[in-house]
Amino acid sequence: MKKGLIVYLVDSDNLPETFDGDKALNHLPLSFDHSVLAASSEGFYDIPAAWHLMLTLGMQSVSCVKGRIIESGDIELYGEPLRLYG
Repeated sequence: MKKGLIVYLVDSDNLPETFDGDKALNHLPLSFDHSVLAASSEGFYDIPAAWHLMLTLGMQSVSCVKGRIIESGDIELYGEPLRLYG
């Protein structure tokens, strides 16, 4: 089963200029086949759009978790992922 993860950034207005979202997502301690960042600021998916993207990419299970960017450029997660689908 293909798993997708949506990481909702709770403080996306203060991102460092050198932030690399793909690199930060690859350092997460969770196993998934595809991941995407969502945030309320411009330039990111909102959660429904990210969820739709996951379904069109063939993800059979989609979860969402909150996170924030820490000084090292990595993502710190809050709580456990919530399963949205599958």
